[in-house]
Amino acid sequence: MEENITDKLELYLKDLEERYRYYYEVEKNRKILDVKVDIFARSYTEHFRQVLTKSIKIDQHYTKEYAVVKAERDFIGKNEIDKFSQFLKSLINELVTPSVDVMSTTLSGVLITTSGFSEEAVNFAKKFKFSKSFLLGIKGWCDIRLILVDLKEEKLYSNQKGKEVLSAYKIKSSSGGEKTKK
Repeated sequence: MEENITDKLELYLKDLEERYRYYYEVEKNRKILDVKVDIFARSYTEHFRQVLTKSIKIDQHYTKEYAVVKAERDFIGKNEIDKFSQFLKSLINELVTPSVDVMSTTLSGVLITTSGFSEEAVNFAKKFKFSKSFLLGIKGWCDIRLILVDLKEEKLYSNQKGKEVLSAYKIKSSSGGEKTKK
């Protein structure tokens, strides 16, 4: 059973990496702020409005999105979720440079476990909120999505902001379909 769940973790990480590759630049096994993450992905999107021709732009701005995926084999409690959320908050200072050209930055923190989450951990994640504006929003803002993936119970949990993308983290069942228990 243990090997089966380890295989499931490796398959899920590989599947997640493939999903990210469509829209993100992906790095595996990266160390950020002395924390090893299994997948680090980043995406930059340019938005602009035009007049008459493509060369005449009225305005333009960028949105940035980062995803940090960390996999654990242990049972995860509230303290581990709190520590991971503090790590995500500290990443804001590392990744975000306030600018009038960047409208928003979103950081998705994904914590995967093969042994389950405590009820307190799930409740903490669901209540977690983080949003920071820079110069009253003139230089953009930043939000954090917190997503928990329980491969043992095949369940997904997230904070309110994470619900926007929760369907992208569906767990494929061994029969080939997708499971979306919530």
